[in-house]
Amino acid sequence: MREVDEALSRAFAIKGASAPSAAEVPPAPHRPRKGSPARPSRVFLPPAAGAEPAGRGLAWPEVVSVLEGEWGDRFLQMGDRVLEAREKAGVRVLLFTSCHRAEGRSTLVLTLARTLARRPLRTLIVDADLTGPMLARSLGLRPEVGLDDVVEDGKPLDDAIIESPADNLWILPMRSAVSRPRDFLASAGWACTMARLRREFDLVLVDGSPLFTGLSAAVLHSSVDAAVLVHSRDATGGRSILRAREVLEGGGVPLLGLAETFA
Repeated sequence: MREVDEALSRAFAIKGASAPSAAEVPPAPHRPRKGSPARPSRVFLPPAAGAEPAGRGLAWPEVVSVLEGEWGDRFLQMGDRVLEAREKAGVRVLLFTSCHRAEGRSTLVLTLARTLARRPLRTLIVDADLTGPMLARSLGLRPEVGLDDVVEDGKPLDDAIIESPADNLWILPMRSAVSRPRDFLASAGWACTMARLRREFDLVLVDGSPLFTGLSAAVLHSSVDAAVLVHSRDATGGRSILRAREVLEGGGVPLLGLAETFA
């Protein structure tokens, strides 16, 4: 995925030039704005003035559209690899992780999900970045219930999953970071939630936390079938990649492949 570098750089330049004002951007899910009205999950934000009418799908980041336009064939190949692993090795729950932050992991997950959504499958994206969840904000959503509420407070899973029929995708966001990530992943709530998602969806793409943030892959082994290690050549060297592979394999998580992105 090294070729994605140029497209991402251009996309971020476009994004910076036309970035919306702070009032137009939903607050980060782990920093809720005081006084914001509660919005039920499964309901999208109303479009801003001049935007496309409701029912047209999620508010995808500009960078995703640029990547699809310029490197769509690469994501098609990656999607084929994922589906092959599903058919031949039974990989239904796939973890996407990285060594560090800012390596393009979430952007890659979103772009791949759009590619897979064109197949006749039920594909779910799970925001499991326990220390910095951002998928809801990236897609223009303000969920009232998230994965953190389901696992920690026993809220109904159905209230947290957001369906976008126009995109043929389902999203399970997080509203806020968790204080004890290891306990969160080792809890019965997490295990039961992941077991149900495995039963109800054809593919579950898990946007996980970076490996070198104090998390252990050992507590993930019974919840995911394999992992893709996302890395940037400029941000992560070969030694870190080898260490990450050891962490995953030591935790019982097979490595499906590496995906190189941008710095």
